[in-house]
Amino acid sequence: MKKTLLAKVFAGFLLCAILLSFTPAAFSEVRIMSYNIKDFWLRFDGEPQIIVPGEGAMLEQEDLSQIATVAGVINRVNPDVVGILECASLTEIRFFNQGFLANRYQCFSFRAYDSRISGIPLGLLVRKDLKVESINLVDPESFSDRGIIVADIVKQDYHFTLILVHFKSKIEQKPGTSALKRNEQGNRLREIIQQLLEKDPKANIIICGDFNDEPGLDHQEKAAGVADLIETLAKSITLSNGQKVALYNATLLTSDRDKNKELWTVKSKGYPPSLFDYFFLTEGSYHEFKAVDHIYPEEFTSILEASDHIPVVLYLQE
Repeated sequence: MKKTLLAKVFAGFLLCAILLSFTPAAFSEVRIMSYNIKDFWLRFDGEPQIIVPGEGAMLEQEDLSQIATVAGVINRVNPDVVGILECASLTEIRFFNQGFLANRYQCFSFRAYDSRISGIPLGLLVRKDLKVESINLVDPESFSDRGIIVADIVKQDYHFTLILVHFKSKIEQKPGTSALKRNEQGNRLREIIQQLLEKDPKANIIICGDFNDEPGLDHQEKAAGVADLIETLAKSITLSNGQKVALYNATLLTSDRDKNKELWTVKSKGYPPSLFDYFFLTEGSYHEFKAVDHIYPEEFTSILEASDHIPVVLYLQE
């Protein structure tokens, strides 16, 4: 009788162990980097608007130095996902991953049009221990020939949707035209976010990239007669059933400060001209928000040799 009872208890423990072994481990931290690596494809091709076949063709010493700087900051942070603005082609980004990042990442690169002239590429690097359930380039025409990446990603038991954007630059022929374009892009981005939230208001959605704007009305927005883009993007979204879902500007909620003890919203005094990306979170992902880290030039001394942007890292924690 005792042996039968012990056998049943043991079998129960064994069953629990088996069931636990199939339960996904809870995530401890998610790190997402957004990084506009200015003209990254030129490091591989050598000349603008020329596609050189082969992996890493025409790498010169200056190219290698800049690539090493980019790889150095990625390797130091070791992000789960890297959103790359002004990315290289898929062949080139795979070469970069294999040669400089220890082949840790799944590589994705999209160009709205198959042309160096009219299609600035967007890319994602996703660690191989994460699952990419779907990834698509959408709306290239409304995003200045750049498109927008929407990716559904899973780390352990944490599902999240990452939206990577590259808005119209401030270069314009007529005052206000670039702000009008960014305003259109901002409205379309909010439509895409709403479509996702209609399916699941608690969805973990993370929006990041180069918005080519800073908080507060600038002269271009005033000339266009539009509201401030950064403020607009952080407004709540009203769903079809009337429910409001908050959006948060995580970049402005961080305590990360530069050497002047200032949070970058525009360039801080004493720095060369440099830019950075923004992170926005829906209510779902905001519950896991831990911090945003700007990789300031004093923290990685050669960072501005690789791009006129600094990388920004979002940290989510259970």
